[in-house]
Amino acid sequence: MTQRMYKGLSYVPERMDFMLDLIVRGGTVVTASETFKADIGVEGEKISYIASPGKLDYLVNENADKGNVTKIVDARGKYVMPGLIEPHMHVMAPFSNTIDILDFYTASICAAFGGVTTFMDFSTTSNDVPVLQAVEERKAEMADSVLDYSVHAKFINAGNSQEELRETVKRLVEDGIPTFKMFTIYPGVMINDADILKIMKAAKQEGALCGFHAESSAIADFMKQDLLTEGRQDWEFFNKAKPNACEAEAVNRILTFSELLDVPVYFYHLSTKEAVDMVRQAKKRGVKVQAETCGHYLTLTDDKNKGDNGINYLMSPPLRSEEDRKAMWEGLKDGTLSLVTSDNEVFSRKIKEQDLKDDALTNGKVPNFSIPVNGIPGLEERFGLLMIGVNLGIISLNKLVEVSSTNPAKVFGCYPEKGVLEVGSDADIIVVNPEKTVPLVRENLHYPADLDYDLYEGFISQGWPVCTIRRGEILVENGMFKGRRKSGRFLKCSLKPPREA
Repeated sequence: MTQRMYKGLSYVPERMDFMLDLIVRGGTVVTASETFKADIGVEGEKISYIASPGKLDYLVNENADKGNVTKIVDARGKYVMPGLIEPHMHVMAPFSNTIDILDFYTASICAAFGGVTTFMDFSTTSNDVPVLQAVEERKAEMADSVLDYSVHAKFINAGNSQEELRETVKRLVEDGIPTFKMFTIYPGVMINDADILKIMKAAKQEGALCGFHAESSAIADFMKQDLLTEGRQDWEFFNKAKPNACEAEAVNRILTFSELLDVPVYFYHLSTKEAVDMVRQAKKRGVKVQAETCGHYLTLTDDKNKGDNGINYLMSPPLRSEEDRKAMWEGLKDGTLSLVTSDNEVFSRKIKEQDLKDDALTNGKVPNFSIPVNGIPGLEERFGLLMIGVNLGIISLNKLVEVSSTNPAKVFGCYPEKGVLEVGSDADIIVVNPEKTVPLVRENLHYPADLDYDLYEGFISQGWPVCTIRRGEILVENGMFKGRRKSGRFLKCSLKPPREA
């Protein structure tokens, strides 16, 4: 039945011959553009009604003899938002002869507690594992998840011919994987410029989106060797080895390619004011570009890399200056940056230190910024880090929903199935208690015990998800995890506009 919409509310007929499976009652609904009081009714896996408070009460089944009893989630005094989408994470990803400490089941638990209902990871393409095979392998690994999931295809070369490449891209798009990632840095995954151009052309032809980890390999290699030659190898020099120009050069190069071919592009984890300014100016010129930053670039600065604990804060791109941090918030506020993601990749300190030399004087390890694996947790903290921005008055709750739910769905091709609270959309819903304060430290989070350090000590989120619902199924409620392993579903995405009925 088609529902009429007015002021965000669907019209409810006087009587129906069925009962609802779930009602989120009495909350304040927050979308990317509106805030209003409403009850949300769920039938099966979909949102079937959004109605004025109390208007769905007659659709409540309280008698088990008449079928499933309607589940009521009391959202009075709370915010009701679309479930978050995490489109940038790394789980079970090989890195320098090791692997991160999460699997997709444990990752989905952490994510669910942080309000995430859908996440996306990257295929592990290599010279030995071609693109299509890598995608299928990653889908099989992600099937262990409680959350719905999708995959971004990783390209490290353009294959043997343009015809073969286009067929691969066409196959990926048909299979619901229209988003790709390429690296301009790191041996083994770095792709050359000529192949980037070939893949961009094929993506344009087939309706796919090319995303980039944009750092200059030449600048990073030069700076690293220069610093090591001078004996400067403490943790704080990790940032110096990848100065702002390292990101800016690669971003400028990809923007040039995008403008040349008139091809949409996406930038993962921007961290510098220069890159944000480049994207801002490119948008003004009509370049089809979108970009993200991450929670850690909004909240942390490079002073964290100083001292013995500096190793804990190694990630790529590195942490930047206070000026850069403020530039990330400004980019969100004016729409230059469309998303905030986690870039989650969780290594214990023990793993990070495994290849370092022992220091006989300190009984510790000899610092050398060029050796450790780098990556940090952020999957569960992402909502809280954005909420800090809300609490400080930097962004609104609507902007939080926009950059963490709605825009990820639009950019990566699952809108309006995901990322919104609308009649007909998946019932991916979170209930947020604005009075609940959560210090963002391990004892309040759900990572494995192997994680042996805190990144966000002193950071407190006022406002936290207390109920997470994925396709009508309650995953987290009142601090209890209720999800079922392997209950997540592969999400087939498309960047092509839906055909008219």
